[in-house]
Amino acid sequence: MSEYVTRGLMLQRLVDVARTDQRIVGLVDYGSSSYRRADEWSDIDVALFVRDADFEAFNRAWKEWAAQFGELLLAYRGGIGHPWTVYAAQPVPLRVDFNFYPEAEIGQILTWPNSPSDSAAMICYEGSGGRLTETVQQIVGRSLRLPSEDIASMFEQVAGDFWYYVLYMFSKWKRDQVWLARQTFHGEVMQNLLALLRLEANALDEWRSTSAAWRIEQMLSPERLQQLDACIPASGAASLKQSLVAAANMGYEACEHIAHQYCWTWPWRVAEHTLQVISA
Repeated sequence: MSEYVTRGLMLQRLVDVARTDQRIVGLVDYGSSSYRRADEWSDIDVALFVRDADFEAFNRAWKEWAAQFGELLLAYRGGIGHPWTVYAAQPVPLRVDFNFYPEAEIGQILTWPNSPSDSAAMICYEGSGGRLTETVQQIVGRSLRLPSEDIASMFEQVAGDFWYYVLYMFSKWKRDQVWLARQTFHGEVMQNLLALLRLEANALDEWRSTSAAWRIEQMLSPERLQQLDACIPASGAASLKQSLVAAANMGYEACEHIAHQYCWTWPWRVAEHTLQVISA
């Protein structure tokens, strides 16, 4: 196959093959389609359950199996260990993430951070004698919100990580390791700042299944979003330091607000010492 495909056509091809390949006993979509919110820019996230006796051979030859669905532009095992692919498609190259499991591991679905809108949205093919359907039904509509009993420990962890990495990044910036400082700023400082802002806004839904920045534009107040924009660094070391100070001040406000709201303590001493040093 050399023609471009669409997301919908790719999904149909996957279903058609699952129905006719006797080795496959189940195909589930655990991505945005399972919440019925996929669009033309969405990737495809599917898990296939393969008969136990056929699993090892199927898993070894997965690239050959995947080639039947379209023009493969990329096929490899990603950093998390699962097969990732990109197919020629319209309107953009289509990312299809595969996960392969032996039939005996259908029960693992219960441990996934998923909450499909209904079983039909997640199950694309059922060939397990009903076991797949029975398992998926147990996770339909379940809450992925951060439990109230875990908010205190999460705040302690996120606040601690935030101030720790602010200091870590500043030390790299002082050594003129600007790219390491920049990577730390975006990957650690901002990650934890966004988590603090979600805690402050009580935006805890789907905490277990999404990144800290997921739908942040809809969760924060206009004032907080404006402050967040001020944390975006331009090129150069000086701008990076200004962004760090802006992020640290924002993190201080969020920590103080959360602690006051719940009557908790927080590491204000390290925060004040840190702000004094990095603002000089």
